[in-house]
Amino acid sequence: MPTDPVELQSVLQRFYNVANFPNIVGAIDGTHIRIRSPSVDEHIYVNRKNYHSVNVQGVCDSDMKFMNIVAKWPGGTHDAFIWANSNISEMFENRTIGHGWLLGDSGYPLRPWLLTSVLNPGTRQQQGYKEAHMKTRSIVERSFGLLKSRFRCIDTSGGTLLYTPKRCCDIVISVVVLHNMCISHSLPLPADNFEDRGRLGRQHYNSNLNDGADVRQRLINGRF
Repeated sequence: MPTDPVELQSVLQRFYNVANFPNIVGAIDGTHIRIRSPSVDEHIYVNRKNYHSVNVQGVCDSDMKFMNIVAKWPGGTHDAFIWANSNISEMFENRTIGHGWLLGDSGYPLRPWLLTSVLNPGTRQQQGYKEAHMKTRSIVERSFGLLKSRFRCIDTSGGTLLYTPKRCCDIVISVVVLHNMCISHSLPLPADNFEDRGRLGRQHYNSNLNDGADVRQRLINGRF
C-alpha cells in the first residue's frame, strides 16, 4: 500500500477519476486457481463450484497492479475468512494503514476502512453510491482477468496446475510479480477480453461484524 504522501495522493486521484469515488486506496477481491486433487486434505480444496482450487485474495490499484496478494488458502475457504486472517486486514485494524478505504463486494464485512456496496438501494443517493462503487471496484476483477490472460497457466483455459498446493501458490505469487513488472514497463495488453473465469458466484458475508455502516452512510449523504 502507498505510504509516500505524493504517491498516495496520486493513487487517490486515479481512483477518483474512475467514477468520482473519493478516498480509495485499493480494491479487493478473490479468485480461484484450479489445481489437481491434492493427496492430503483433499476435501478442503473443493470450492463451491465443486472443483479443486486455491482461493487467492488480491488488492489492486487503479492501474491494475497488485499491491497485496494472499495465495495460501484452500478453495473451500470463504473470502471473509481469508481477509480476516491477512496481514493487510491487521494493518487496517491497528491503523498501521491509517488513510483511505478499500472497496470490496458483499463477500466481505462492512468496516470503517472496507466499504461494500448497498445491496438494495432505496434512494437516489444510495443508487449513485452503488453505481460508483461497482464501477470503481470492477478494476480488481479486470486485474485478475488481465493476470490470467497474460499467464494462461493459472487460467481455466490453460487447464489445471498439476502440482502440490504449495507449489501452485508459489506459481501464483511469481506470475503476480511478473504481471506488475509488465504494467510498470507498459507492455502491450493481451488482445482478448479480461474475464476472470475463476471468480465464483458471490457468497454473501453473514456475520455481525459490519461496523462500517455509519461511515458508508455519511459518505452517501455527503457525496452522492
